[in-house]
Amino acid sequence: MTSSRLTHLECPECGIRYDADTVHGLCHCGSPLFARYDLTAAAAAVTPADIAARAPTLWRYRELLPVRDPAYIISLGEGMTPLLPLRRLGKRYDLPGLLMKDDGLLPTGTFKARGAAVAVSRAAELGVRAAAMPTNGNAGAAWAAYAARAGIRMLVAMPVDAPAITRAEIRAAGAELYLVR
Repeated sequence: MTSSRLTHLECPECGIRYDADTVHGLCHCGSPLFARYDLTAAAAAVTPADIAARAPTLWRYRELLPVRDPAYIISLGEGMTPLLPLRRLGKRYDLPGLLMKDDGLLPTGTFKARGAAVAVSRAAELGVRAAAMPTNGNAGAAWAAYAARAGIRMLVAMPVDAPAITRAEIRAAGAELYLVR
């Protein structure tokens, strides 16, 4: 399997670079860190035809995802979701060819499953044993599900008035849920 072309992490605010193979939180300035890739190497390693021939999952784009060793990929079966034509709505707003992506078919019922799959996989690869996050809903449920699959302890903080269904999903996945006012 061709590997990730991840090169480093970088702060979009102050430009400081960080080692991509070390666990980091935020930059010293408080900004989130962005993953950076060697796009030239990725383009040389794989063609659009190569990608199209791969299994229809988000991991088909592995050169542009941060997981280096495929043994650490944590998956719940997230695949490619359909693009549905919205002809009448497109006609109403003069947008011919308007499409909607149906991410309700992803394992956790939301597009947040993609990010959770990648982030939890990378966390597992880096040896992370516990993670915590604040959320208003779907991200917490997705992270809880993927962390459970990875065997990573997950702590989720969310508002007391967050949807009951989301709280139930987080608890069902085995995450520790903390409701805050």
